Amino acid sequence: MRRFSLLLLFCLVLIGASAPRTKPKIDVKRGEQVYKALCWTCHGNYGRGDGPAAQYLARIPPDFTDPRILGAKSEQQLLTDLLEEGKGDGRGNHRTMIIGEVLKKDPLLDAIAYMRTLSIPGKHVSIQAGRDIYNTFCWTCHGTKGDGQGPAAKNLVDAKPRNFVSKDFVVEGREEEIQRTIFEGAAKTFHGSPYMPEWKSTLSRQQILDVLEYLKTFKKPKT
Repeated sequence: MRRFSLLLLFCLVLIGASAPRTKPKIDVKRGEQVYKALCWTCHGNYGRGDGPAAQYLARIPPDFTDPRILGAKSEQQLLTDLLEEGKGDGRGNHRTMIIGEVLKKDPLLDAIAYMRTLSIPGKHVSIQAGRDIYNTFCWTCHGTKGDGQGPAAKNLVDAKPRNFVSKDFVVEGREEEIQRTIFEGAAKTFHGSPYMPEWKSTLSRQQILDVLEYLKTFKKPKT
C-alpha cells in the first residue's frame, strides 16, 4: 500500500511538472492603473521622464515615448530592469523603480505593456498627450468625436470647424501643413479661416505633434 502511494505521488509530480504553464494574460488597463499609481511621479503622465520627482534623481528617467527606449528590449529584459536595476546600489543612486520590490510579476508585465503604448514605432510622440491637449483646447469647435460638431461650431459663420472623420480629411503626408496651421493659425495659412487661432504661444511643437498623432485616431481603419 505504501509502495502504491509513493508511486501515485511520483506520477502526480511528473504530471504537474510536465503540465504546460499558462502564460499570464496581459491587462493593459491594469498596467495603466499601476503606472498612474506608482510610476508617473518620476516618469511623467506621458512617460517622458518629466514627472515632478524626476528633478531630484541622480539620473534622468528614460523617455518612454522614444521608440528606441522600449523597442530595443524584450519584456523579460524590461522586467529584469524593474526587479533588479531599480533597487539601486544602496547609496541612493538612482533608487527609483521600487515597484520591483512591492509588486508581483504579473502587474509589472501589465505596466510594461502599458508603457509600450506610450510610444509609436518610429515616432517620438504621445497619443495620450495629444488626446488630453485636444480635449482641453480643441473639442469645443471640433467636437469630442472630431466631427466638427463641437458646442461652439453653431456660432461660426462661413467657415466651419474641420471635420476630422471626413473621408476628405487626411493627416498622413500633410503633417507639416497641418502643423503649420495649428502653429500659425488658419487665418495665416492655406484656407484662411478667421476662427482658428494661432497656438504657438500656448502649445510647444512637441505638443502639436502629439495632437497630430491623436487626430489620426479619429479615422477608423479600413477592414
